Amino acid sequence: MAVLIIPAMPARITVTILAMCKDRVGANSFARGRMNSPLPLWLRLLCGVMLLLTLAPTPAHAAPSEYELKAAFIYQIARFIEWPSPNTIANTGAPVNAGAPLRLCVLGGNPFGRALDAIADKPVNNRRMEVSLLDMNADTRECAMLFIAAPAEKYLERIIAISRGSGILTIGDTEGFARRGAMVNFFPENGKIRFEINPEASRRAGLKISSQLLKLARIVQESGDAQ
Repeated sequence: MAVLIIPAMPARITVTILAMCKDRVGANSFARGRMNSPLPLWLRLLCGVMLLLTLAPTPAHAAPSEYELKAAFIYQIARFIEWPSPNTIANTGAPVNAGAPLRLCVLGGNPFGRALDAIADKPVNNRRMEVSLLDMNADTRECAMLFIAAPAEKYLERIIAISRGSGILTIGDTEGFARRGAMVNFFPENGKIRFEINPEASRRAGLKISSQLLKLARIVQESGDAQ
């Protein structure tokens, strides 16, 4: 099973989903962004994404853009990742100290535009989301998550090699990225956004991905066919 979201979501569908989320989670909890109720994970992800999009500074009645949806999903996915403790990481510069900001770095340009504003400074478990835009010469050791934009594709193998064992969750949205070593990759299918996960790459980095989240993704190995 995989999460399917239509980027150009009609307003009536958006209202229906929001009403369902408030009903199942509770209006007060939903308003405060609390998604810890015993809901199925797919519904928690969907409700969390919809909540972020309703709080995003978009024009009234405008459908969320592709990268607004991807930013919201990155935030929700981060809540189901367990980062290693500092003493288990070979690259000691990684920001995994308890309570330290959870830094999302974007490398190779910024396709998100202002969409990342909606998740900056949001709580992620016991940490807060921080967003940094990096150039190709920047040090990535303080990144907990690294989004590799399409213009950086030619450097992917080098980036993956540097990230190995560092505790950095690598993310992309370019065809073939997961097979080449990225851990999470968004891809379009029939006008919808899906995501795939490379579990072996995450294990090499010392990350633990929730088994529930894995059930929602297309699983990809670096050789052979996707499951």
